[in-house]
Formats: sequence, structure tokens, C-alpha cells
Amino acid sequence: MALDLDGYTLTFSDEFTGTYLDTSIWGTKYWWGGRSLASNGEMQYFADRSTAVIQRNPHLDPFSISADPLEAGDGILTITAQPSPDKSLTDGLPYVSGLINTYGTFSQTYGYFEISAQVPSGQGLWPAFWLLPQSGNWPPEIDVLEMLGHDPSTYYVGSHWTDATGSHAFDTQGVSTGIDLSLGFHSYGTLWTADSITYYLDGMEVYSMATPAGMDEPMYLLAGLAVGGNWPGAPDATTQFPAEFQIDYIRAWALNETPEVVVTPTISGGSGADILKGDIHAGIVDDTIYAYDGNDTLEGLKGNDTLIGGSGADTFLYRTGPSGYDVILDFDTLGGDVVRITKAIAGQKNFSGLYKQIKDSAAGDAVLKLADGGSITFDGVRKAQLGYDDFFIM
Repeated sequence: MALDLDGYTLTFSDEFTGTYLDTSIWGTKYWWGGRSLASNGEMQYFADRSTAVIQRNPHLDPFSISADPLEAGDGILTITAQPSPDKSLTDGLPYVSGLINTYGTFSQTYGYFEISAQVPSGQGLWPAFWLLPQSGNWPPEIDVLEMLGHDPSTYYVGSHWTDATGSHAFDTQGVSTGIDLSLGFHSYGTLWTADSITYYLDGMEVYSMATPAGMDEPMYLLAGLAVGGNWPGAPDATTQFPAEFQIDYIRAWALNETPEVVVTPTISGGSGADILKGDIHAGIVDDTIYAYDGNDTLEGLKGNDTLIGGSGADTFLYRTGPSGYDVILDFDTLGGDVVRITKAIAGQKNFSGLYKQIKDSAAGDAVLKLADGGSITFDGVRKAQLGYDDFFIM
């Protein structure tokens, strides 16, 4: 069956027309700060211009944009994977590549999601386009495109969810196309409704399944080029580098009858001592709050918020629940930053009890679990770096 988007509204589109990846839209690492998935056995380090390996080796920047030769005014984003020149700069991983995602900037429940891309071929290459929940939970997951580079005529679609017993369940289907997908651009899409998840290649249905129970929360978009892993295996002597995953566009449409789009507002302060609250739309959306200079107070309120204090001794305030899955990007354990939190949200009356609720994630970031199920992730800060002076329990 052919795809029919009549009655749908375009809610997200990046045609990659700029000179470089728009980082106000796209993040370049996982929401918790990770730059690879060790659980998948991946061998690449997802880099960007902020990482040491690119600062020392600009030619290894995984992101570049070029003009689309077939459409005037449009561009093509190329994600390039290459061997790492210095594994000490890439967490011991032998390859450098790129990941983009809209965590905190765009997420949606139900709709049609599509990427137009030319995938690379080669043993150990693993390009993908998928959806994950804005809450940070896993599963669920919707896989629009996964391809194993050793077989460029087949790609994989599917989803992951938690079944009625609380166990991880999944449905992954290989789509044998009979053509080499690495030789040109193709559109890969998924129509996700309350009743079904249907997958499309170049506008034609290739597979459909019932929507699992509980798969009804906003999801954000990810695309990247992994190298190696438990599924594709490691590259070998036949794999040609640099390898390129080229993306013409990424788009999303909402069902007009049930649109639920979450677009993160950005709240920013000035150079003084600002008090910033994520209270747009009653504080229920996912905010990104920039305080810049000064001794600022940041309060995300509800939603999954990203808090950036900037320079100065900043206060991150948690007094109103329910809390979300917040990330503090620049918590300074030596510069006077402090988390002020109520006993009700912390679930503890003193620091020693609170400290027991902090664990280091697989990415090495300290994560404080809150009493109402939310969490605070301290990006780039380990548990051992946090102390009594970093918290004030009210």
C-alpha cells in the first residue's frame, strides 16, 4: 500500500541547508552524555567540534554539509566514520563517527517520521534512524532504518517494548529489497498510530505490526553511523574508510486528530544574578535554560529539562514536583554551584541518605534518583566529585 499523508501536518523538517549542522536543533551525543553504546559492543566514538579528537584533528569532524546537486537550495548532511588517530582521545575506541538527535528540542507522540538517505556499504558499518522516548526510559524504541553494511540490499525495521510480564520484547524484520541501497538515496519512513506501526520504503509499505501496549509517549529522533557492534560485527580488511552516511532530509508529520508535539522553549538570562523558571505552558514542557554569567537560580519545574548555569555560583532549585529527567550540563563542584532540593522530592532528610541515591551511569555521569521517579544527571561529573557542599536539603 502506498503512503498517503493527506490529513497530516508537517511538524519537523531539516533540509540541511546551512553551512554546518544546526546544533540548536541537533544534539551530538546521547542524552546522558554518552558517546558510544558499550552494551551494543560498538567501536565508534561519536565526536563533534567540542571533543578533543576533533579539536586536534579538524579533518576528522564527522559532520559536513554540501549542496544537493538535484535540488537547488537544499543540502546534504554527511556523517563520516574514520579510524581514530589516537584512542586516548576517543575513550579507547578505534573509530570516530557521528550521531544526531533531537532530545530536548523535538519529540512527538504518533505521526509519520521519514529520512531520505544514502547508506554506506562495508563490513561492520551500521547506519540507523530511530525513535526513543523523551522520558529517557528504554524500552520503548521504534527502528525506522537499520542496515548492516555487509548486506546493502537488506535493511531492518522494528520496535522494542515492555510486555505484560515486564520483560523486554521486540519485533525486528529484515526487508530484502533486491537492490543495493548504498548506490542512491531512498526514503525510509514509519507511520506510528495508537493502533499500528507501519514501515515504508520509498513511500511503499514493507511491514506493519500492532502498536504494543504502553507505546504512547513522546519520542525524539536519532540518526547516526555506528561502527562495529554485536550485531554487524567488526570492520575487516574489506571495509573502506572514510565511510559516509548521507542524509538529504529528516521530517515528521503529526496526525491532525491527535497531534502531540513537544518543542523545547529556550529560556535565557543575562549577565546579572537572574532567576529563571521553566514555567512556559505551566512548566510542563521540556525546557532548556541558559543562565550565562552571574550567580543565577535555575528552576526547571515539570518536564525533562536541560539546565546550563554558565559562569558564577549557580543554584539549581527543586521544590515543585513531579520532577522529570533533568540534565545539568555544567555543574561546577569547585565553583560554588549548589542543588537546593526539598525533602519531599529528594526522599531524604540529610546528605548521607541523598548520596546513596546517586549512581554513576555507564557514560560516567552522576545520576541522582528522586523520590517521585525523576532524576538529575550531572553531565561530566562523577559521583566521587560530589560532596556535602553541593547540596542543600530544604
